[in-house]
Amino acid sequence: MATPTPMPGGEGTLAAVMPRSPSPTPAEAGTSATETPVLIFLYFHKAIRAELEALHGAAVLLATERTGDVEMLAKRCRFFFNIYKHHCDAEDAVIFPALDIRVKNVAGTYSLEHKGESDLFSQLFDLLQLDIHNDDGLRRELASCTGAIQTCLSQHMSKEEEQVFPLLTKKFSCEEQADLVWQFLCNIPVNMVAEFLPWLSTSVTSDEHQDIRNCLCKVVPDEKLLQQVVFTWMEGKATREVAESIAAGISARNNSVEDVPDQGKIHICLHHNSKLGSKNCGESNGPQADKHPIDDILYWHNAIRMELRDIKEETRRVQQSGDFSDISAFNERLQFIADVCIYHSIAEDQVVFPAVDSELSFVQEHAEEECRFNNFRCLIQQIQIAGAESTALDFYSKLCSHADKILEAIEKHFCNEETKVLPQARMLFSLEKQRELSYKSLCVMPLKLLERVLPWLVSKLSDVQATSFLQNIRLAASPSETALVTLISGWACKGRDKSKDGEYLCLTSGAARCLSDDVDDLGKCRSFCPCASPNSSDLSLQLHTENDSRPGKRGKDAVSFSHTNGIYCSQTADIEAIPCSKKPCCIPGLRVESSNLGIGSLASAKSFHSLSYNSTAPSLYSSLFSWETDTSLSCSDSISRPIDTIFKFHKAIRKDLEYLDVESGKLIDGNESCLRQFIGRFRLLWGLYRAHSNAEDEIVFPALESRETLHNVSHSYTLDHKQEEQLFEDISNVLFQLSQLHDSQGHAQTEVNEVKKSCFHSSNDVDFARKYNELATKLQGMCKSIRVALTNHVHREELELWPLFDKHFSVEEQDKLVGRIIGSTGAEVLQSMLPWVTSVLTQEEQNKMLDMWKQATKNTMFGEWLNEWWKGAGTASDSSAEASSAPEDSHLQDKLEQNDQMFKPGWKDIFRMNQSELEAEVRKVSRDSTLDPRRKAYLIQNLMTRFDI
Repeated sequence: MATPTPMPGGEGTLAAVMPRSPSPTPAEAGTSATETPVLIFLYFHKAIRAELEALHGAAVLLATERTGDVEMLAKRCRFFFNIYKHHCDAEDAVIFPALDIRVKNVAGTYSLEHKGESDLFSQLFDLLQLDIHNDDGLRRELASCTGAIQTCLSQHMSKEEEQVFPLLTKKFSCEEQADLVWQFLCNIPVNMVAEFLPWLSTSVTSDEHQDIRNCLCKVVPDEKLLQQVVFTWMEGKATREVAESIAAGISARNNSVEDVPDQGKIHICLHHNSKLGSKNCGESNGPQADKHPIDDILYWHNAIRMELRDIKEETRRVQQSGDFSDISAFNERLQFIADVCIYHSIAEDQVVFPAVDSELSFVQEHAEEECRFNNFRCLIQQIQIAGAESTALDFYSKLCSHADKILEAIEKHFCNEETKVLPQARMLFSLEKQRELSYKSLCVMPLKLLERVLPWLVSKLSDVQATSFLQNIRLAASPSETALVTLISGWACKGRDKSKDGEYLCLTSGAARCLSDDVDDLGKCRSFCPCASPNSSDLSLQLHTENDSRPGKRGKDAVSFSHTNGIYCSQTADIEAIPCSKKPCCIPGLRVESSNLGIGSLASAKSFHSLSYNSTAPSLYSSLFSWETDTSLSCSDSISRPIDTIFKFHKAIRKDLEYLDVESGKLIDGNESCLRQFIGRFRLLWGLYRAHSNAEDEIVFPALESRETLHNVSHSYTLDHKQEEQLFEDISNVLFQLSQLHDSQGHAQTEVNEVKKSCFHSSNDVDFARKYNELATKLQGMCKSIRVALTNHVHREELELWPLFDKHFSVEEQDKLVGRIIGSTGAEVLQSMLPWVTSVLTQEEQNKMLDMWKQATKNTMFGEWLNEWWKGAGTASDSSAEASSAPEDSHLQDKLEQNDQMFKPGWKDIFRMNQSELEAEVRKVSRDSTLDPRRKAYLIQNLMTRFDI
């Protein structure tokens, strides 16, 4: 069979947008993350790309060689998903909102892409639940799915590197970039950032690792305790092993600095009354020693109940008084408690319930509660937008109703948990295990939320309850987490009343000694909470870099907390003599609220229920929420508009993408006839999609950009088109190799003499089957990738761009745009395009589309041709396709050829293919007796692009 010629692909710009190798690191680009902090994200991308490559490679080995561990692959996929999901959520919460303030119409598209990527992972995890071990088809599907994820995520990151990162470096000072990176880290859950930073370190060189460390020194506020927390995470496993060895009885004082190379400056404080020391004291001497630590969950339940009841009362007060002047504060309060509820639910779903009973799940209840918060927040937004024009009585009535429903739903599910889950946990687990579950539940929150939620929680507890709560945290933490426990315990103390001197008092009895802080040579220390017990021992490990100095920090912009006063406390007899509960807490804040970046005060509580891999609930604070509302409003009147005809092409694109995805999986059987049909269908889609993309790039997108408020709105989609062209070219290359393989197989068989035939077939067939299987598996994955990429692309266009035409362009302006698109498209292309798109539309949709086209091309030669074509199409529908279409097509072709200069470019321009190859393909299809006549007619007349052969 004739082989399809690979189409030439553009280099230069395209190579930069869609690199075949990972994007350059900051060092390779001639700069560093230390100098330009946001470039630390290039290291994140490098690690993500490396993991994607490894995951896809493992899946391909499973598919082609049946080697590998499915369970291990599934575990790695889930770990990577958690890492990537939180990376995206932190971008949506911090990076994109900050960018949107300074550069409009850029960030929204990338948040939309995150949603599509999350859906891809859901499909992957559904697949991993099936019997992959014993099904070749499922293994190939798994390889295809991981390939699609790799393609989409790589494209997304490449676009960020080309569009987003340059804007961040241009629009934000170095100081502001450091703030962004710090807020980014503070929005990732504690348990994930503790995994993420060590994982990142494994994917970079030693020089890159040092650049990351230097960058973090610049990013993290100039507070010793915060530095200790972050760099303890950064060192990860190595540091934990050192600390564990000390806890096992090896004295830290006997370890020299040289024993632990390149660990950086890390301070790990060890003490008797913690898990990392002796537990005798903690197990028996606490104020509530006989209490079950798992009951700390009840503290959360009761605090949430109290807050929701207050909100309910507030809505009643508003309804009665009609005064909602402080709606912004009310909205912030609602968002805060929604954050608390969501993360508490995540902790239960991920930590507590799986440990108690693998079959137990409240995922559905949690998702419904999140949805109720969505609706509540949406209502408040409507009140804010409506303002004085709102019907207050109706709004306030709905407000009360929403508050009642939320409280009722949460009360019901709390009662279920307290009667079904907690009794089992008390019975099944030791006190140590209960503390561990409680502490892990706390660590699913990000630092930014912990800083707010711990004072809030402790403010609703008695002193005894608060002390017990903090003691359980301390006893559950590992040796390497001393700094973290000190930090969060200090934050918790802010929930208590201040002393007469305005200081927050320590709640903990002998919890931990002050962390060593070598501020000067006089032995002074920063008085960190929990305060030291006079008789507690202090084992400290100080690991230093070769250069103890750090780059300058953002000290001049930092806002000191009222309770710190910037003082350093000496360990004098006066301090030691003060009872622990009376000592001041001097714990630093994160300083994320003091930023001037304009980002909201609360974390964007993304929907982490998707970690259960089956959630469809929208994110509570996702920017998608408002877009979905806008889209539904703009397109809900069922009125046809001229621009709709352009977007109707998406329906035909989706259908052909589905064909490529499904049929590529059948090519594994090696049927040459099916391969020929597949190549033809692929080429048609490539050509028509290129025509569609060119029309958008040259006509549609410039029209959008011409509106002042829409600048930058289409840039991401133009980058998509370049990347998608590369995907088409890659598939074409694989099809070319498959065709060559078939041709070489047939040629080799004709040259083998009868004597050697049997032996040759045995070895040659095995080699052919192996190569064909590899290529067919690769093709299936690429077709899955292009389907996902293009489907997500057109979906985002429909969500984000389509409504803009209705809002910013009159019907007359839309008519002109459609007319320009038609007038700039060649006759050959249009002849293939019309039957291609109308074949997937209903009769009503066809009529509307043709009416729009006629209106847009009124009084033109194309308008006359369109009328004749539509008449011909009607005639063809009443008789067989073969009998009626050929004469009409011939007549229309003659008519169009007389005026071909009006319709340019044609296939030769828009779709650079080898005409002789095309002719050979069409002749082979024509002579193929195995094809259904109607199918053959379709391929020849419509699919083969109407060259005059």
